[in-house]
Amino acid sequence: MRALTVRQPWAAAIAHGPKRTENRSRPIPPARLGTTILIHAGQAEDVNALPADTVRAWPRHFGAIVAVATLAACHQAEKPRCCAPWGFPDTWHWQLENVRALPHPILGVRGQLGLWTVPDDVLAAVQRQVDLARERDSQ
Repeated sequence: MRALTVRQPWAAAIAHGPKRTENRSRPIPPARLGTTILIHAGQAEDVNALPADTVRAWPRHFGAIVAVATLAACHQAEKPRCCAPWGFPDTWHWQLENVRALPHPILGVRGQLGLWTVPDDVLAAVQRQVDLARERDSQ
């Protein structure tokens, strides 16, 4: 399984908020469209990203897998404000669907640029959480 590293507070906005557009310099590789990925909160923070009171509302972790999502679609930004308020001009907009925050983020995970392959032990920890959440939802 692949993961996408996203700086905070954007990763929290995806996992716990309404952000479903991720801005990237390149399109999603066609073979990855429709696949499930993990959202990884990177070590870096974009301090000018969102108002402080909005950021405080969402749990923030660094160096952690925080959510599962589907790469649903991709398109180049259209002028003037495509995918507002999350889409930026002059970028590719990666559209996310079926976003599910992990109840307990998997900490201590080192990210990489682009889509990267998740180590087996991290994937197993994510799978345990997904299975537990499924069991809770079915009760």
